[in-house]
Amino acid sequence: MNDRTVARLQELEVSYTVAVNEAVAEDRDDLVRELVAEYPNAIAEALTRDAA
Repeated sequence: MNDRTVARLQELEVSYTVAVNEAVAEDRDDLVRELVAEYPNAIAEALTRDAA
């Protein structure tokens, strides 16, 4: 895995963590579920794009 991929995965981790924490603070369980559901797809997309 190249450095660019690692950096992108780290960015995704941070951005989703912040978004989930904000949704929890706002008592937005619906948004938490949505973010949790889309996170694996975002990771897969980053891995696929950088592998190409």
